[in-house]
Formats: sequence, C-alpha cells, structure tokens
Amino acid sequence: MASINLRILKALESFLNVRHACLRSSSSRHLSVTTTCCHQNVLYGAVCVRRLPVITVPMNDIEKRYSDLLSKLEHEKSHLSDFEIRLSTEAKSAKKSKDGDDVEGEVETALDLLDKWDAEMKNFVPAPRETEADVNDDRRSLERKLDSSLYLLVKQNVEGNYHWVLPQALWEQGETLRETAEKALSTLCGNVKATFLGNAPCAVAKFEPKVKEGDKKVKLFFFQAWYREGDVIPNKTEATDYLWVARDELPKYCHGSYQKQLKKFILDL
Repeated sequence: MASINLRILKALESFLNVRHACLRSSSSRHLSVTTTCCHQNVLYGAVCVRRLPVITVPMNDIEKRYSDLLSKLEHEKSHLSDFEIRLSTEAKSAKKSKDGDDVEGEVETALDLLDKWDAEMKNFVPAPRETEADVNDDRRSLERKLDSSLYLLVKQNVEGNYHWVLPQALWEQGETLRETAEKALSTLCGNVKATFLGNAPCAVAKFEPKVKEGDKKVKLFFFQAWYREGDVIPNKTEATDYLWVARDELPKYCHGSYQKQLKKFILDL
C-alpha cells in the first residue's frame, strides 16, 4: 500500500513539473509575441472633446402634439395649487363682504400678484436660439449651434503634412494610452479642461504609415471627453488652428478614411 502511494506522489510531482514548464514556455512565447507586436506598430492616443448641447432641439410635429396631450392630461388630473386655493378663498370673501371699504394698510391680494406676474411675463424677452456666432459662422466659437454637440478639431502636423484631426500624440514608453490622450489635449490646446470618460479607448483605427517599414502600422486609439471650461490656445509648432464643428460638418475638414473612423463613435442621438 505504501509503495502504491509513493508511486502516486511521484507521478503527481512529475505532472506538476511538466505543467510548470509548459506555462513558462507559453508565457515567454506570449511576451515575445507582444513585444514583437509593439515594435511593429506606432501607437497614438487621440481625444474627442465634445461640447454638449446647451439648449434642447426644437420639437417636431409629433413631439409637439404628444407634449400638448400630456399637458392636457396633467391639467385635468391635477389638484388645485396653494395659490389657486388662495384665489378662490379671496373671491368668496369679497362676495361676502358687506362694504367695499379698504382694509387698513395695503394688502397684496392674489389678484394683485397675478397682475404683477402677467406684467413681468409680457416684458420678458427670451434669448434667441441663433447667436451672433451662428450668424457670422464663427467655427472657433463655442456659442454656435447651441442645440447640437460640437467637437474639437485641430490642424495638426501629421507625418509632415497638416490635417484636420482630433488632438493626438505619440505614445511613449511608460504611459497609459489615456495619459497619451491627456498629453495631446494639454500640449496642443492649452487651457482646455475636459472630463475623460473612462480609462479604455472608445475606438481604434489602423492606418498605413507614409513611409513603410516592413509590417509596421500606425494604430490610433480614441478617447471620449466632455468639455468643461477653458479657451483653446493652439500650440503653433504642432497645431496651427482649431475649430468646433458639428458631426455633419466633419466631411468638410476630415479626409475620407479618417472621417469614416470618427463616425463609428461620434453619434448625435
């Protein structure tokens, strides 16, 4: 019995040694493949800075009719507010009053308040939906297209030529891809502050480099960010200009293959 147990232990020890050797071999092969892959590709991080809509879009006919229906139902099923109860109470008190003498001291009634509010409403002028930046088509201004999202483009030097792209930077050893995207925003756009949405990229694009070197590719990782504050001050050595554009304006500035990649994650819903 003891000899059987000894043989089982030796067999188990042999199995564990073989398994450990296989795992080390697999790990070294994986590391080799990863290292080779990194050497074969040039990595960039880019940031899509989005200014969210400031006002709502105008309602279409169906939305308007549905909104009117909800308002009607809400009015029919609602209870009287405190102010409406006060109006009713004061009206009943006025009917019961035997004389029309004014009460000592001025008392502001609910009707007085109603007249006051009506006068204020008549004098109120809402701000126009179309701003001066819309009229002048100032695409460097954030005060245009208030009911749409705007996206930051920079005219950046890419492989010796200037193109309209999202702010991007070359990945360096020791950085995370998000840190590369943050570096792109801070170095190219100056004082712009934005909130990055997560640590993982929202999309990745692969391009052929201008000068081919074997199987080397250019991989561009995109990150989403919401604009918070700050003015764009372009870094003139790398980015000569900037624009805030809507999704439907991208084709006017971005070339076909790049624009196709952007439309995969720039969605105005």
